[in-house]
Parts: sequence; structure tokens; C-alpha cells
Amino acid sequence: MFLLGTVSAFAEPSKVMSLNYDDTSALVYINIMESSEGLSSELKFSRLENPNRIYFDIDNSVLIGGKQQLVFEKSVIKEIKISQFTTAPDVVRAVITFEEGFDSSKVKLININGNIIVKCTNPSISNDYFNPIYDESSVNTAYSSITVNSQVIQKVAIPQGTAERPVNSVMADIQQAFENSTLSNSDGKTYDSVVSIDLSSDLKLRTKYFINGYYTQNGGLLVSGLGQITASKMFYLDSPKRVVIDLPNTFVDKKIRNKELNVCPDGSCKDTAKIGQFEYNRARLVVTTDKPEKYIPVFSADQQSLLFVNADKLKHTSLTNCVSNLGKVYVRKVDNRTNEIIMSFTNPVVHSILRDDNSLNMYLFNVKSYNELELIKTLKNTYYKDLTLSLLPQIGVRASMGLNKDDIVQIEQSVDGKAVKLTIIRGQVKEPAAVPSVKKHSVKGKVVLDAGHGGSDYGAIREGINEKDIALDVTRRVASILKSKGYKAALTRADDTFVSLQDRVEFSENEAPEIFVSIHVNSAVATEPKGIETHYYHEYSKELASVVHARMIKAIDTKDRGLFKSKFYVINHTTVPAILVEMGFLSNEEERKELVTDSRKQKTAKAIAEGIIEYIKSQSK
Repeated sequence: MFLLGTVSAFAEPSKVMSLNYDDTSALVYINIMESSEGLSSELKFSRLENPNRIYFDIDNSVLIGGKQQLVFEKSVIKEIKISQFTTAPDVVRAVITFEEGFDSSKVKLININGNIIVKCTNPSISNDYFNPIYDESSVNTAYSSITVNSQVIQKVAIPQGTAERPVNSVMADIQQAFENSTLSNSDGKTYDSVVSIDLSSDLKLRTKYFINGYYTQNGGLLVSGLGQITASKMFYLDSPKRVVIDLPNTFVDKKIRNKELNVCPDGSCKDTAKIGQFEYNRARLVVTTDKPEKYIPVFSADQQSLLFVNADKLKHTSLTNCVSNLGKVYVRKVDNRTNEIIMSFTNPVVHSILRDDNSLNMYLFNVKSYNELELIKTLKNTYYKDLTLSLLPQIGVRASMGLNKDDIVQIEQSVDGKAVKLTIIRGQVKEPAAVPSVKKHSVKGKVVLDAGHGGSDYGAIREGINEKDIALDVTRRVASILKSKGYKAALTRADDTFVSLQDRVEFSENEAPEIFVSIHVNSAVATEPKGIETHYYHEYSKELASVVHARMIKAIDTKDRGLFKSKFYVINHTTVPAILVEMGFLSNEEERKELVTDSRKQKTAKAIAEGIIEYIKSQSK
């Protein structure tokens, strides 16, 4: 279907503005600023062959911006072209080329209240209840059926006193300029003289995103525009340090392209940002900052804007005053590699997506509650059985799940903002490369202690109690005991700061300890689980896990949940014996009350320290 839209009156003659389209290739628009007299005559088209095409003229009209073309790859329409056919009188000509074999006699031309519709085929309507907002696919095929080519006629050198020249001479100049094109014409010739222009400001369609706003707000960058926004996975660059996020199927207004902004106008940081047109249909937002890992993308409930913000500066309560609750959850297995989960909310949800090589975290900022028992029942025996939800004070809810590096994550949001669909396509699982049993040149009697989480990463949270605080307290106690016994202890974090998993591993490698111990507090969706777990990954770490775990079980009156072989990042990538201890469940009310006491913390720290000392002594025999 081919549509010519008209807007309010300007001056004589009518102005033909631009070609627009939607992703079905069934609707194509020519935007017209109509003169006070309207379109001067009824439109009729003529049919031509070799190639199969039709054309029609728009009388008393001028083309703004020059020749424009759309080339389709998967449609009965192969090409649409509009050009200034004549200037005396002013006539704009539209030519539509079809696939060979298409019966152009079935094309219908209709004028309804100034809107001219050329009906070629019945529009193909897809199920668009869910729109993509985050996609890690290497090739985004959502809009691959159409290629956009917006071009302008080159300036023609016409001397003063044009009226004295024969009309056909002036028209020859214009026709020659029209033929200057980078696209192959029907005669097989290719012309290479072209001047590009940006017509993206006229794309007012739900299937694309046009960025026309770019501001500093709440310690970050607010990107706003027309259409529906989609983001890709963030990545980081060095020299200087930068965080980058791409927005596929997006155009950027030329007025704001490559404009540098200070993220903190108040001088509280030196971060700077730029947004540009990285590819013809992909925008790129780059923030230069000393702390690139701090930035997170926050999606608005209406999918019209994106806040790219430093998490430490984010005022969660300023994002929205609309409270939402998680209602139903649905899980579906698509195939052996692909699984979907749909979360339905009572009101539109504002959320953020954080993805690294080992996990996915979704922060649901305005969600205040969910039904734990119903969630457990729904997720049981499904691919998403390990998905955990945690209530975060003054933030909302965090949904977390472990992933492999090669897994592909796709997230879609309903048009009303009340449902989010998460799709995970599993990548090829690769076994890690062999790691030496003990790091060379380890410092005897030295231990790296890793307090889990920290800073903006709270870990598990219940009743205002944070995992990160308990883990740090116990870790400090372990360090103190070890030092009092003549051992060396190095902490990946000594205070409430965020340290990435990779930084923790690099810290340990630089310290060259004998062993690595990561200290955490457990949590579950259900409230019943309690007890102590100890995790290891490499076989050479199992003995350390057994010794420390036995000491903890002996010292603390709780359930023995045993040893687990688990692929946690820090115990997988360190090159010395490494374990991760879970000292109890914050989600269990009874155990939570114990975990915050000095008595339980000290017993835990003493047992871990004694296990470490016992293991080190056994290795020196």
C-alpha cells in the first residue's frame, strides 16, 4: 500500500517533503505540505513494462530536498522513486517498480480527504504486542527487508537570465542531475555522483526510532525521540576509558550528532558523552569516564526514552511515581536452545538491563511486590528454575540469572508497558581451558579474601539487611584472625565499594596467594531453605572446600547443605585453590536473625580462618 499524506496549508505550490515507510513494506508515505487550494487535480497512474512499473504525477507541487528512492528486498514493490519532473509547470513524478509477474492492473488509486492511497497488496500485519527493547543478536533482522536511499539532486549551474534560455535546455540540466545516482538503473548503468541528505526527521513511525533529544539528567544522559527504542549489549573501550551502547534501527537528528555534553554540569564528575550515527540505521552513545562499569541503561515504561546513568548517582524514586506489582509469570520452551519467560505487571514498569559474560540482572525499579510461592511453582522444572528475585530497598526488584558468555539475550516489552518477555538462546557450551593446579610463585601463608558484592551491588536483601554488609564484616574478622596467627591476608574490597568480578580475579592474580576464599550470604525465593554451602569448581580446590566446610558445620548449629561444584566466575578463573562459602540464608527469617548477630559472625569467621590454616599446614607437610 502506498500512501501520500497531506498536512496543513502553507503557500503555493504544494510541497512534497519525503518518503517514509513502515517495516511491513506495505505502507509507504509521501509527506506533503498542501497548498491552500489542495492537490490541483485527481491523480491517475499509467502502466509501463520492461521493467514492470507505474507512474503518476502530482501537479502544482515542488519536491523539497531532491530526488528520493526506496529500494525493497522482500516485497512485490522493488523500488519507489520521486523526483521533480518539471518546473514550469511544477510537477512531481512518482514511479513504482514491481517484481516481474506482478499484475499492476490490480493497483488501486484512491483520494480520501487529501490522502492519496495506492493499494498494491493487502498489508501484512504482524503480532506487535511485544516490541524489542534489548537484543544481543549479531545481526538484527527486524527491518532487513528494506534499504533506505535518500538523495538530493546536485546543484545545476544555471546562469543568470534563465528566462532567456530555451525551456527544454533548463529541463535537460535537471534531467541530467536526476540521472546522477549511486543506484543501478533499469538500463544496468550505475552513476556515482551523489550528495546525501538526512530525511530522518520525517520518520514518525512506531517501527523505527528517531532521536531528537539528548540531555543531561539525574547524573546521566536522557535520550528521547519518536518511535520505539531498542538497545544492544554495552561494551567497554580503553585509552581513554569509555562505555558504549548501540541503538539499532535508529536515526539521530543532525543537530545533535557528535555534540559533546558534560554529564555532570555541577562539576561533580568529569564524564563526557557523545551520540552519533554509527551506521545508516544504528546510533552509538559513548561516555568517556573513569568508571565505565558504573553506567546502566534505564528504559522508560512507554519505550520512548532511555536514561544512560551512573548507578551511584541514580535517584530511583525520581524515575517514576507509578507503583507496580509482579502478577503472573509464564514460561515456554521454544526449542532445545530457546526459552521464553513473560512477566506480567499491574502497571507499566520502568527497568534496567545489566548483562555480563556470566549473568543477567534486570532491575524493576517501580515494582514493590511479587508472589514467591506462585513464582516457585511456575519456575520449577523449567529452564528458568534458577531465576531469583530479590526485593531491594528504595529500588524495587532485581531478577537475576546465571548465563554463559555465548548465550544470546533478547528482551521485549508490551506496547502498554505492563509485560516484559525475556528470551534466552543458549550458545555452544565450551569447557574452560586447563588451569594449572597451583599458581607459580605463590606467596606462602598468603590468602586473598573476597567479600561478596559491594557498593551499588547489594547482593541479597531482606528486611533492609544487605548481604554485602554481612559479607564484608565477616571477611574483615577472618582477616584479623589470620593476621593474628602470622598469616598474610589481602582483601579484594576493604570497604563498601563495587568491584567487578574480573577485577577481583586480577587482584588475586597480582597478589599471588596460596588460596582464594570468597565469602557470601545465600538467598532463595522460598523462605524455608537454610544452612551452609561451600562451592568449588576445579578439582584441585575440592580439598580446601572440604576442610573449610567441615570447620563451619562443626562450629555453627545449622543445616549442612554440603559441597557443590559450581561455575562461579571468581572460583573458575583464579589459578590457585579457590572456594566460595555461603554462610547461611538471608531469605530464612530464623537464620537472618542469627546472621546479623556478632556471635554468628564471629563463629563463622573463626571457623573459616581455622579451615584455611588447617589446609595451608597440610600442604606444607
